Amino acid sequence: MTSPPIPVLLTCGGGPGILAQVASLAASRRAGVRIILADANPAAGNLFLPEVDARYRIPLCSDPDFIPALIRLIEREGVRYLYSGLDEEMPVIARHRAALAAAGCGILLPPAEALERALDKRATHMALDGRVHTPPTWFLSDGGPPSDAWDRLEGKAVIKVTASRGGRHVYLPDDRESYDFHLARARRWHAEAGLDFLVQRRIDGDEFNGTSLHDGQGREIYAFSRRKFETREVKSSTIAAVVERRDDVIDMARAAVEGLGLASGFNNTEIIVGADDDRPYFIEVNGGRTAAQDMNVVASGVNLTDLMMDLIEGHPVVPLAHIPDGKAILKIRRDVVVDIADVMGVPAP
Repeated sequence: MTSPPIPVLLTCGGGPGILAQVASLAASRRAGVRIILADANPAAGNLFLPEVDARYRIPLCSDPDFIPALIRLIEREGVRYLYSGLDEEMPVIARHRAALAAAGCGILLPPAEALERALDKRATHMALDGRVHTPPTWFLSDGGPPSDAWDRLEGKAVIKVTASRGGRHVYLPDDRESYDFHLARARRWHAEAGLDFLVQRRIDGDEFNGTSLHDGQGREIYAFSRRKFETREVKSSTIAAVVERRDDVIDMARAAVEGLGLASGFNNTEIIVGADDDRPYFIEVNGGRTAAQDMNVVASGVNLTDLMMDLIEGHPVVPLAHIPDGKAILKIRRDVVVDIADVMGVPAP
């Protein structure tokens, strides 16, 4: 008798980072999987990819019904494993791992406190002070930069909000007038809305990321590095990156993951290698998830979701050597055409 497919749920189904998980599930070495995507936006195109077996509309993670809705969905579909690709959502899920486990669903995530620390750049900076090399940095919540910061930064500054994802509220002033304008606006948002901002030296050089996976006991399964080779100044949603091993980048990513208490599950660490000194500078960690460009990891023969399921089950997993250099990912826009009735008919659990 053929075993029924294993139901696997991917939340934040509309995000670009979910595609590597979908590809891994479609190529799973297991007898079969049922790919279920869920998102708060029923018009998220990823929900309608041909590989997807079922799709659901769930509340935002800030909604009181988020966890109850997830549990209803898990019980309805018999979900065995859950992967979340949304930074704000993962701490909520991690905090309720026992309730999910009671419903029969396993997750591979660091503690909620570690995920929240990674999402807050100020908390990250404090936790990693002295552990990793960072650009000169000031926070508005600590009084902000000194009056001569622009000169001390030699006209190379970045101003960005401390708790956000992607390219939201990231400013790269190119002269003193622009710097003063964006800093004044950041101060106003800080005073009126409670948003904290950092002012940091902008490092010219190649942007890398270290993508890694650890088991539930903190043992490293893999740690790879990639170089972004696109020309945009803000590369929050990477569209071109190539596997390129650089051990000092990987070592910095390891130190950041360990220092933040994230050594369980997937992580993606952003690092810039200075053009002037060839030295890596830590920028931030996307804790608890893979990167949007991890398709080149999948294309190199690493099945992300099979590894995740094995680790959740406690099966022995042999650590992987670094994948070969040279595999590049080039992001394109892919349209999915559906009937509007299909969009409006995405069910809620």
